[in-house]
Amino acid sequence: MATIKDLFKNLIHIGQRTERWNPKMNVFLHGKKNGVHILNLEKTLEKLEEAKKFLAATKLKNGKVLFVGTKPQSALVLREKLEGGNQFFVDEKWAPGLLTNFNELRKRVDYYLNLKSQFESGEIKKYTKKEIARFKKELGKLDIAYHGVAEMRKKPAVLVVLDAVVDRLAIEEANRVKIPVVALVDSNADPDGIAYPIPANDDAVKSIRFLVGELLDSLK
Repeated sequence: MATIKDLFKNLIHIGQRTERWNPKMNVFLHGKKNGVHILNLEKTLEKLEEAKKFLAATKLKNGKVLFVGTKPQSALVLREKLEGGNQFFVDEKWAPGLLTNFNELRKRVDYYLNLKSQFESGEIKKYTKKEIARFKKELGKLDIAYHGVAEMRKKPAVLVVLDAVVDRLAIEEANRVKIPVVALVDSNADPDGIAYPIPANDDAVKSIRFLVGELLDSLK
């Protein structure tokens, strides 16, 4: 179990500049220092443990989790922690409709997998050079959106979002299809629609890496 000292050491208490704050986050704030909000680490620890218990219960029910973090720092951590593993993730671009229009999006993912397979097997060589170039460009775009969800055959049981501001669309889609959300909420975030908000610094790689590690531990 994490401690307050662990959270402090990993810079999780450092919020956004005070002029950028969201008043709905007031309950999670400790104070201000040098024009920056300081998050209440006691609240962070409490909410982190609640989220971990929820994820552990989801794991026991064989529910799948989708991690979302399209900001560069978050994407770096997701690739580092999840690539090649058995968790689903979106690390570059949220595909609108991924949750609200899942069946149609799944067709696009299957097309992506088929195209990728043709390149890997060499079957793509049956096309002209011009066609191959066009397919290669298309594959690149599809890979950005779908490489972390290629094996996600049904909607996830939980959405974990690493920046509740940058990836608000993912949260809104999850709310519309009644998928519970776990999310890091910095001092500028809106905690509404998030079942398990974790007040935390969502900008520092060190903070994100530590928290993702903690959440993944509950899924082992």
